[in-house]
Amino acid sequence: MKRIRDAFTLIELLVVIGIIMLLAGLLLPALSKAKETARKTKAKAEVKQLDIAWKAVQSDYRTWTAAFQGTPMSGADSGVPKNMDANAVSYLNCGNSKGTAYLELDATMVNGFTDPWYSSKAPNNQNFYRFSLNVSTVQVPGPGGAYSPIDRSVACWSKGPDGVDGSAGVATTDDIMSWQ
Repeated sequence: MKRIRDAFTLIELLVVIGIIMLLAGLLLPALSKAKETARKTKAKAEVKQLDIAWKAVQSDYRTWTAAFQGTPMSGADSGVPKNMDANAVSYLNCGNSKGTAYLELDATMVNGFTDPWYSSKAPNNQNFYRFSLNVSTVQVPGPGGAYSPIDRSVACWSKGPDGVDGSAGVATTDDIMSWQ
């Protein structure tokens, strides 16, 4: 008489588990790469949005001095790179003398535009996008590792995957920049 098999053997079960683990091992790096690509896309979109908002301010006021008079943003045109913190976000969201909303913000952005890579890597919790309104002082990496100033009225950038901003207005090679 022939015996009917009701269950899997231990060997068959271990082979199936091994195949599932192998497929999961192949899939996890792809998911990590997709997550990093999504962060870069988000940063590019937000940096472009900030660039356009600052250019609209410049277009409306014609000079940065007039734009920032009597606001917590005075001195933002000094050429020293600034953070897109609560003061800058408030200014772009109706906190200017004309009451113009240069950005459409949701409740999560009230305290500032946070860089998607902010983490413990960011010193002193400096986790905001950066901007400069006097961009002759912003240096960017060029061919052969040389740095050169950019020729723009406004510059906005993300610190990139390393979570570190270059020193003294120098953007590092992994930064997401509005002028690229």
